[in-house]
Amino acid sequence: MNFDLFTINDFILLIPMALAGALFLGAVPVRSKMRINSLRLLGAAIGALCGILLVEALPAML
Repeated sequence: MNFDLFTINDFILLIPMALAGALFLGAVPVRSKMRINSLRLLGAAIGALCGILLVEALPAML
């Protein structure tokens, strides 16, 4: 049995998803730099989690 969670090819999708999440939530207009940075961090985390779900669900979809 192969218990590898990720291969290097999985990061081809994971990194752009995290970047898209950071850009999406980073576009929310807020006044303080702390809020914009926290929104970017939250967006990157959500994007990475969505990327992980997508990478893990793709073999089941095929």
